[in-house]
Amino acid sequence: LGFYTFYNAKGISYFSDSSEACNNCHIMNDVYADYLKSSHSKKIAGQPRASCGDCHLPHGFVDKWIAKAQSGVGHAYAFTFKLDELPTNLSANEKSKDIVQANCISCHYEMVSNVINPTTNPHGDNSLKCVSCHQGVGHSRGF
Repeated sequence: LGFYTFYNAKGISYFSDSSEACNNCHIMNDVYADYLKSSHSKKIAGQPRASCGDCHLPHGFVDKWIAKAQSGVGHAYAFTFKLDELPTNLSANEKSKDIVQANCISCHYEMVSNVINPTTNPHGDNSLKCVSCHQGVGHSRGF
């Protein structure tokens, strides 16, 4: 039964960095469609500028796989046992928001270092986040 579920849910695709894997579940259809319209999905030499994982997962090898496993187990549990409680659109939790902020700075450091010093946080948790102004860059829902 577990093997059938893993196969039917395209479980092997989650070991890739492909954004298509994130769209295996119907709840992600709108978010994925938004991503395909965004500048991050535009391909350069056959590869998108950024995949879902480039923004939503830590860039370190070990941290990435830990986050991917935690997310996968959490999603599998929710879609199996809490289907009636799922929201129409998913929202990022604080940990995910922190990862996205760090990844924005990491990829765009050369540009943002002229505007702010991203290595310091003088305003604590109330400091301006990249998505405060750039809400629709990756996708327009759920952040």
